[in-house]
Amino acid sequence: MKTFLAFSVVLIVASSAFSQGMGQRRNFYDQSTVTTIKGTIQSVDTLSGHRGNFHMIELTVKDTSGTIAVNVGPTFYLDEQKISFKVGDNVVVTGSKVQFNGNDVILAAQVKDGDKTITLRDDSGRPVWARGGMR
Repeated sequence: MKTFLAFSVVLIVASSAFSQGMGQRRNFYDQSTVTTIKGTIQSVDTLSGHRGNFHMIELTVKDTSGTIAVNVGPTFYLDEQKISFKVGDNVVVTGSKVQFNGNDVILAAQVKDGDKTITLRDDSGRPVWARGGMR
C-alpha cells in the first residue's frame, strides 16, 4: 500500500510538472495547508517517475504524532544540491500537507537536515527544479 501511495504521489507530481509545461497548470501544493514537522527519518525511498525518466526521493518521517510520507523531489536536483538523507537523521520539514488516496503526504518546500537546508519549492509552491523543465 505504501509503495502504491508513493508511486501515486510521484505520478501526480510528475503530471503536474508536465502539465505546467503545456500551459495547463495544476498545482497540488496548497498554501492553506502548509505545516512544519520535526522528526526522524524512518526510511528513504527512491521511486521511479513517469515512464521511468527520473527518480523521486520520498522520506518517511516519524514525529510526535506518528509517521508521514514526505515527497522531497527528484534525485537529479538533490544530487546537484549535494544533499542526501539517511535513516535516523533528524529533520525539519516545511511543506503542504495534502491527501492522496486517504493518506497524508507532505509536499516538501524546505527540508533542514543538520546544518544543511534545501529549498524545493518557491513561495507559490512551484518546484524549483521545474524552472529548467523536467529531465
